[in-house]
Amino acid sequence: MQRLRIHSSGRRFLQRLGFSLVQAAVFGCLLGLLVSQRVSRPVRPDDTPAPLLSPSGIVDLLSGWLDGGERVFYDWRIRQLGERSERSDRVVLVSIDDDTLAEAQQGPRADIAAYPWPRQVVGGMVHRLVEEGASVVMLDFAYPELSPRACVTPTRTGRGALSQDDDALRDLLDKDPGHSVLAFRWGAEGTRSLPPTGRLWPYRVRLGSYPGPSEARARAQSVLALQRPAFLIPAGKGLEVWAGVADEGEGRSLGEQLGAVTAAIQERRAADDAFRVAPADLFLALASVQVAGLDPEKLLEVRQLQHPVTPLLGTSSGYGATTLPADPDGVVRGVPHLVAYSPRGGERYVLPSLPLAAAMRLAGTQKLRYADGRLFIGDSYSVPMDASGYSLLRWEAPSATRGARGPLARSIRAWNVLLNLFDIQAERPARFDHDLDGRAVILTNTSSYAPERRVTPIGPGIANGAILGQALANILASDGITRVPSRVDMVATMGLAFIGAFLALSFSWLLRSVWGAILFVSVVVAAGAGYVGAAGWFFVNERLWIAVAGPLWSMGLAFLVTTVYAFRTEQDVRDFVHSALGRYVSPDVARLVARDVSLMRPERRKMTVYLCDIEGFTRLSEVLPPEQLVPLLNTFLTEMTSVVRATAGQVDKYIGDSVMAFWGAPVRTDRHAHLACEAALKLQAVLAQRQPLWEKQFGHRLSVRAGIDTGDLLVGDMGSELKSNYTVMGDAVGMAGRLEAANKQYGTQVLVGEATAQLASDAYVFREVDRVLVRNREQPVRVHELLGRKGEFSPEKQAGMALYEKALTAYYARDFLVAQELFRRCAVEHGDAVAHVYVQRCQGYVLTPPPADWDGVIRWRRRSSDLK
Repeated sequence: MQRLRIHSSGRRFLQRLGFSLVQAAVFGCLLGLLVSQRVSRPVRPDDTPAPLLSPSGIVDLLSGWLDGGERVFYDWRIRQLGERSERSDRVVLVSIDDDTLAEAQQGPRADIAAYPWPRQVVGGMVHRLVEEGASVVMLDFAYPELSPRACVTPTRTGRGALSQDDDALRDLLDKDPGHSVLAFRWGAEGTRSLPPTGRLWPYRVRLGSYPGPSEARARAQSVLALQRPAFLIPAGKGLEVWAGVADEGEGRSLGEQLGAVTAAIQERRAADDAFRVAPADLFLALASVQVAGLDPEKLLEVRQLQHPVTPLLGTSSGYGATTLPADPDGVVRGVPHLVAYSPRGGERYVLPSLPLAAAMRLAGTQKLRYADGRLFIGDSYSVPMDASGYSLLRWEAPSATRGARGPLARSIRAWNVLLNLFDIQAERPARFDHDLDGRAVILTNTSSYAPERRVTPIGPGIANGAILGQALANILASDGITRVPSRVDMVATMGLAFIGAFLALSFSWLLRSVWGAILFVSVVVAAGAGYVGAAGWFFVNERLWIAVAGPLWSMGLAFLVTTVYAFRTEQDVRDFVHSALGRYVSPDVARLVARDVSLMRPERRKMTVYLCDIEGFTRLSEVLPPEQLVPLLNTFLTEMTSVVRATAGQVDKYIGDSVMAFWGAPVRTDRHAHLACEAALKLQAVLAQRQPLWEKQFGHRLSVRAGIDTGDLLVGDMGSELKSNYTVMGDAVGMAGRLEAANKQYGTQVLVGEATAQLASDAYVFREVDRVLVRNREQPVRVHELLGRKGEFSPEKQAGMALYEKALTAYYARDFLVAQELFRRCAVEHGDAVAHVYVQRCQGYVLTPPPADWDGVIRWRRRSSDLK
């Protein structure tokens, strides 16, 4: 099929053009499919790659190869956009750099001579930055553990029982409610972390009753800080807070410590575990957000959380993730603004990034909405984001700077902020004016103690905080990069493949000379450069990311293959058609395909599939010697093939004693269901006619079971260069096989799917056999038996059919006693095997009635003969 030739010289160019376009379509479709299967967010670290030699492995390899090339073009366009941008001054970086730490070591304050600094000092810096005009301060530090300077004071109650250093940071943040955002980190790899089990702490002590969840969580926070389990148990319209203890004495001591002198002490019940509150539960209640219009199932699901330690949790601060996963090449190109977390594998919590949490504080809203590829933060801001929560960054600089600020306009040394803080504490005027009015600030560590700096499209060595600051600047400007829908990339890939093939075919005459060959290659280079320029224009001016690598490769491959094809001789179309299809279809069909080769092009269309095999053939093959078995099988297959050809069908393949055929291709017809049913009935008639001869020659009679189904199928020449076959693929093929196997269960010969019965009901008679739910299908289907052609039934046969329909109606009406008797009559008086199956079912339902929501649907397992 890949090297068709036409002898007619008048049609040569058109045939070349047609074949070239077919090749272009192949390259365009294949590469377009690979481009459309892109992953816009970084791959999870624990994603298991498919084996390299498997189809999935090859697809992954090609997709990764294309993605690698696409990332190169993307980074180039990002830098082009950065050259036309101005650095944002709406976000300021406060950097704890090496100079700051050196100054702190030589300064008069002993508490900051060593790093990390006390959290009270960090809280003082946050408070000072807010006083200097910062609208919000983001802390790019994770505090998953108590402060190294923690000092739990058991003699105090309430918040005073917490770590004094952590408590001091929380108090300072509470002085400026709504102006601080704390960081947490997540990990997408590993096993999901679960809360501790509830087998310890056999007693519980009641610490108070509260009208709302916020007050109850605050009380539970003090319990969790003392390393005790907390329980929020509903009581009327409020909530009771209980703490787990080892014994009654410890319960009285804990109650006194937390201000509940007359606290009740009870034995802990197993049901209490449902109301247990872990530190992660408190954090999730404070940090999770609701996003209208977004499916949480599509978000990246994280498995590990490092959230602020319990004493730092409070309602006056926001919480956002600082995790920045990189692409497979190690480059950070975007931020996952939303991720999903399911601590117990049940309820999913949606957690924001640090920039998004800060933007929500600035907008004064908790309202998020996702629509048309953008995330809206209230009515103030929006940012492009895909359905997985991933947002590409628009970098506002062409290259990374040597300083800490990265792509931002300004950065401030943390030492200058500390000096201002110390001046105010000493009641002196602050010595530095940082001009922070209305600006967001991110406090981050860029010193040698900081994690490794990140690689970005504008260069390496950018601090994590600078990337988060750039993400917030994008949100505040409601700006970012939008990747066009995958269908646009696919159309572009296919379009350039056609252009490459057309250019190669149209300008192949230039190859008669060296200069002509140079001009010939220049044509396709100019076309590719024009596409790259157009994609760059859309990127810079419209912020639209259109694929470049895939379309260029498709154009180049189509151009190359078409060029090679232009130098090769043609083959005879008629020889090809007869060599490919002559043994499978009738000569009439072969002549039609020879006149129009496009009938064989791969496509998806509605067709009908027939699959049959010989009942008991395995046993027969063990009894008959080979010299008898093979002639018997060949005779059967010959008869079967003749019937298919007589009904304009296509024999797909022989699988042992099984035959697979289809109708509707290569010659299209709307009566494919009728033809398949006619073939099934004709084969039964041929078998009945041949039985005496076969029994005389081979000593055995043959019984054939068949399944027929109709659906949308992919049809075309499929295979390798060494072996290919004009065949069909699709769900209807598998369903036909299930129906064929189900005949044994019901005692029938020909079972058909619901779609086939509907299409052919005007000429053939069917009866419903069952309603089944097939594996991997959401809706049940009706299975029918093909009984014969209309107008060919005796009065006795019609009476049996009417009695069966009456029994089936009673069955689905749950009148199982009546249905059982009617089915019994069908089985006894008319020898109905299907009715015998229903007699047994009715007996079971009479003894054990089905549930109220019973709909009569039988579930087929992996094999249709396995009923559930």
